[in-house]
Amino acid sequence: MLKKEQMRRWLTERLQTQKQLVMAAVVGMAVIGTVATLIEFMLFYLIIRIGFLKSGAPAMLATLMILATIQYFTLLWMPKQLADIDHESVSEDEVTIVRSAATMSAAWTYAFGSLESDRTWIEILLGLLSLPQRMFAAAWFSWQRKGEIDAVEIAPCALILRLLHKEAERVDLKKITEEIELTDLTQTLRQVSLIDGVVFLTRNSVGLSLANRLVDDIEAWRKKNTEPQ
Repeated sequence: MLKKEQMRRWLTERLQTQKQLVMAAVVGMAVIGTVATLIEFMLFYLIIRIGFLKSGAPAMLATLMILATIQYFTLLWMPKQLADIDHESVSEDEVTIVRSAATMSAAWTYAFGSLESDRTWIEILLGLLSLPQRMFAAAWFSWQRKGEIDAVEIAPCALILRLLHKEAERVDLKKITEEIELTDLTQTLRQVSLIDGVVFLTRNSVGLSLANRLVDDIEAWRKKNTEPQ
């Protein structure tokens, strides 16, 4: 079991690693988006040049306008696709709404599009045509996520993680509020949701737990930093 100061140190290091992974995702999405945009630009340009406009400059301008329009609406709709998830907790006739942030896995799924096999050919075509724009939108989302991770308040989040690690099972929101004094419950829980490996459980009531990989990481850190060299 980590002490409070140890948990704060572990969380600081964990978030630093997570930021590096997020930045790698930003670069990866931007590279894929750039390559896909170049391919899409050439296809649109050839279709417009051969089928509609014989002159190169107007065809290029029309292609740029089409791609820019798709990108604009993709960015406009992206916040709805990767929105926070609201969880309602009822305790003693008091309703509390807490939010958990969309995961980076959700961002990658959004970027590549739906993988469902029962889509129509029109849905598949539209999904492929908007892939470059979704990649750039997901890269922007990931860049914003880096800023959110930078803003995480270590002390209160570390207290919650320490409680979850101590209980080693699902911890109801009611118990968290009883054992930990938080200035802003909603904000702190959303920041906790940014930590990869924290799981929000909503069956019957809102609760939190740690994924096994996060527990293993904490244990590995404890052994590395507490055992005699």
